[in-house]
Amino acid sequence: MQLTYTCRAPARITHRPPLLVLLHGVGGNETGFERLLSQLDPRLLALCVRAPFENTPGGYRWFDVSFSGRSVDIDVEEAEHSRLAVIQFINDAVMGFGADPRRVYLLGFSQGATLAYSIGLTAPARLRGIVGIGGRVLPEIAAQAAPMSALRHLTLLIQHGARDPVMSLERARATRDLFVDLGVMLGYREYPAAHELSAEMADDACEFLSTQIDRFERAGAPPFVA
Repeated sequence: MQLTYTCRAPARITHRPPLLVLLHGVGGNETGFERLLSQLDPRLLALCVRAPFENTPGGYRWFDVSFSGRSVDIDVEEAEHSRLAVIQFINDAVMGFGADPRRVYLLGFSQGATLAYSIGLTAPARLRGIVGIGGRVLPEIAAQAAPMSALRHLTLLIQHGARDPVMSLERARATRDLFVDLGVMLGYREYPAAHELSAEMADDACEFLSTQIDRFERAGAPPFVA
């Protein structure tokens, strides 16, 4: 796998475990989810991925962002590079770790959430669900969304701080509305928090992921055939 990552193996090794890929925010790196990792469902294989572009020493980004007045401009080439790199990472992780391709989840914070939404909209067959924290959907990606029929299996949890000074609530609500219009099942919650992954958010994210795993197992899905 070409992207740098850390791995938290499942507590009990099983055939085809569910896979969670965690995507940090701008200026972060693959070590930024340590507290959350300790809370995750022990059935999950969790991989924390480092973004490919260095932003500051020890800090990385998925794509560059510039601000001009009220407009926000992104480096489209970097965003596309990162989108394709994470899709390839998922493919490699499923093969390399023997994870279940039917149970791949993304959890992203800030820019990581924005990237997770991009992958969910354009390559939904790679995913089962997304937890997005403090992110948004890029307008460039919304226009490339897959057909509604290809998105119906996804389940999302969208989390946002009501006091977030970086990513406005309006963008979080617009993201919610876009996925609802596309027929995607989701939960949406606003928290008394800033631009952060609060303890309450972490608790809800972990509960959401456990619920998704339980639901899949209760459904009696047929065994995976390679």
